[in-house]
Amino acid sequence: MPSSPSLLHIDSSPRPDSVTRQVTAHFAEAWRKANGDDATYTYRDLNARHVPHIDAAQIAVMQRIETAGIRDLDEARGAARTPAEKAAWATAWELIDEVLEADTIVLGAPMHNFSLPSAFKAWFDRIIVPPLVVDPETGVGPLAGKQVVVVTARGGAYGPGTPRQAYDFQEPYLKSALGMVALADDLTFLHAEMTKSAHVPRLAGFKDMAGASLAAALEGAGRAAQRARV
Repeated sequence: MPSSPSLLHIDSSPRPDSVTRQVTAHFAEAWRKANGDDATYTYRDLNARHVPHIDAAQIAVMQRIETAGIRDLDEARGAARTPAEKAAWATAWELIDEVLEADTIVLGAPMHNFSLPSAFKAWFDRIIVPPLVVDPETGVGPLAGKQVVVVTARGGAYGPGTPRQAYDFQEPYLKSALGMVALADDLTFLHAEMTKSAHVPRLAGFKDMAGASLAAALEGAGRAAQRARV
């Protein structure tokens, strides 16, 4: 009997009323409606509950695993030795288990200085452990087969053909980083752009563009949520 559908919903914006939070919430609501009462929903707010940045203890465990060539998840789970390693490893595996258990993941990641919030990066660095990386020999990884939706909000416009296209380090980075652990096989980006037009006077003329971009992101979130695995 197939397991019930499961969604992992991650927000990383420091603003409680942010655009990314609006869009990820819309996705989550539509997804839960599409999947019914049996669906599993997990929410993590990376600003309400900060993930500590990766430390020397976790890196020591990961290097030991890489040296030994360990790819079995259960074996890797027990690889920590010292108290410091065990504490760091427990932090990582709480997050990893949430990712493993989800078949759909929605990530809210606003653009901060052309890149990603530090809260998001701290979470991501904790979960990328060697056994989750795609096996170079088989091309397969434990996280394959999941639907991933990334919601971004940008103060300006960074899409194809815009003057700032070359400054978009979000989407290219995430495609590569998520692909390293097989999370880019079914990957959708929803970009809400020109958000600074709401409060920067010189950008006020782009408010209509911002509204249209947000509307498109919300519509895209609704469509992506309808692909629920029921």
